[in-house]
Amino acid sequence: MDKSNIVITINRQVGSGGRYLGYKLAEKLNFLYLNHEIVKEAAKDLGTYVENLEASDEKQTPLWASLVSSYAFGSLEFNEDIQIISDKQAHEAESNFITKVASEKSAVIIGRGGSYILRNHPRHVSIFFNADIEFRKKRIQKEHNISENEALKYIQKTDNERLKYFKSLTGQDMYDACGYDLTIDTGKVGLEKSLDLVIEYLKKRFENKII
Repeated sequence: MDKSNIVITINRQVGSGGRYLGYKLAEKLNFLYLNHEIVKEAAKDLGTYVENLEASDEKQTPLWASLVSSYAFGSLEFNEDIQIISDKQAHEAESNFITKVASEKSAVIIGRGGSYILRNHPRHVSIFFNADIEFRKKRIQKEHNISENEALKYIQKTDNERLKYFKSLTGQDMYDACGYDLTIDTGKVGLEKSLDLVIEYLKKRFENKII
């Protein structure tokens, strides 16, 4: 393991800006940024379509959904030996990739249970971003060009899926602030000030050697 690397994991409520802040943080620090790349690498490792794993990305997927996904992308039509990827297999492949990257490079990792997977990494910083529902609704409406009602339904569905996913993967509550080094309400301070707060924390934590 490269003992000098720093790994930042981000959990977030949908619409709170966690993905945006993770990207900006990686850009500012010149760290590797990992989000959907985790799914792509896991799919490669499992020898399956990326779409098959996207169906269970940060959510629990029933077996019938895996079958439908496999059919939709040709697995049932072209492969006599049908390979159904379980949530457990997907989680293990993603965990292996996250652990490998964390042992080699400085990175910002979005979701996928990274905060739990890397809990024993010596230079791991876990962050949680949350925000009030109005702040999140406005961001989701703008990002997806949908109505207020549609945005609210999307938020409720995605929040619920992520909570269940994290609980099934770790046995813990994703909203428990005790599980993080830093939690920030982006709705109260805004995205840019939230980024500044993270940078200031990292400077204090690593004695100004991070930037």
